[in-house]
Amino acid sequence: MTKERYLHHNIISDLKEKMVFMGGPRQVGKTTLSKYIGKKDYTACDYLNWDNREDRKNIIENKFSAEARLLIFDEIHKYKQWKNYIKGIFDKNNEKIDILVTGSARLDLYRKGGDSLMGRYHYYRLHPFSLREALQIKPDIRALKELNFLPSSKNVTGLFNDLLHFGGFPEPFIKRTKKTCAGSIMNILTG
Repeated sequence: MTKERYLHHNIISDLKEKMVFMGGPRQVGKTTLSKYIGKKDYTACDYLNWDNREDRKNIIENKFSAEARLLIFDEIHKYKQWKNYIKGIFDKNNEKIDILVTGSARLDLYRKGGDSLMGRYHYYRLHPFSLREALQIKPDIRALKELNFLPSSKNVTGLFNDLLHFGGFPEPFIKRTKKTCAGSIMNILTG
């Protein structure tokens, strides 16, 4: 089961004009979200993971599906010349192909220095599920002016307890089994 994540619509909107880089901690759902976007919002996409030997070879040789309208590069920041590589693909093909780059939290480090990618991408950081996201309440920037608590209900209390027990990382939260929540707060507290 894949849940639509809070960044989905922002990423789709931004891919129309620039590349999108999505970083965040391991196991937060970056790969799942990128593949979900590829299936839901594109007629064809090509997912390439630098950690896969065959994908790595295809990346280096510039072998992509001719039908692909979205290229997803996962963990490509491990490639020494990845920034120039991505820049070249984007500059030559940005009218035909959208590019989504995902990687671990380290991906955020690369955006801090001046580089050849400046002005060519939007950066997002994917976080674990929050209570609002679990309740599928869309973020409202105007609500940030004041503290806005959720009304108490069985549903809110139940989801809050699930987040506390299983944590906000997608796999343990969605599956809700003790086997997948080894690092959750409740396990730490109860030993």
